[in-house]
Amino acid sequence: MWLDFVSWEVVKQAIEVQQWTGGAFDIGVAEHMNIYRAAKQGILNEFEMGKALQTAQEEKLQASLYLDPEKPLFYCVQEGMKFDLGGIGKGYALEQLREMLDEMDIHNYTLSAGESTVLVSGTPVHLPFWQFPIASALEQKKLRLNDIVVSASGTFHQGNHIFDPRTGTNSAVSNFQRIWVASPNAAHSDAFSTGLFLLSVSEIEELVETIPEITWVAYSREGKLHFVNRNAVNFVD
Repeated sequence: MWLDFVSWEVVKQAIEVQQWTGGAFDIGVAEHMNIYRAAKQGILNEFEMGKALQTAQEEKLQASLYLDPEKPLFYCVQEGMKFDLGGIGKGYALEQLREMLDEMDIHNYTLSAGESTVLVSGTPVHLPFWQFPIASALEQKKLRLNDIVVSASGTFHQGNHIFDPRTGTNSAVSNFQRIWVASPNAAHSDAFSTGLFLLSVSEIEELVETIPEITWVAYSREGKLHFVNRNAVNFVD
């Protein structure tokens, strides 16, 4: 079927990040999230949630789709998957706002999608960079940002709400309390922050080295802040 351009572009970028992260980011977990919310509301008990998640994962793995990379066409080969764009939609919306501001010849600004994603463009008055604080339980750093997007993900505010699409559960234990991912593109930054939260440090280091869409990664572990930076540029105060 034909899609509108926005839907096609969002899904296409989501599939790119899914491939880059080996499936750690995946928009096909909408049914999983519905089940988890029902359990939190007391509609399902733990046993019922587990069985429902198992069924949802089986249907998701059997489903298949094809997205045309050149034009907004989408083919559902086998039904069984529901999309949740929450892990990439906020970032994509910021990219649309950036385009609008650029068309109005506005180039020095910050855009924020709550606490999870911030986009900075140009420079502020009287400073050569924007300052952006990040913190762990034991320390805080100020980052110097120029023309970049930083997205964060973690379990501090919402608990263990991030599903591992590879297993269909939210029972995995992450290596991090919180993770921040910087990228030139807000949709990529938003999606990577969700996917990389499920990976190991070595896997993240490999992705930072090989994928230009990731500028740097910071993460909080055991109360301390750590950084993975391909170009070894000092951007921390």
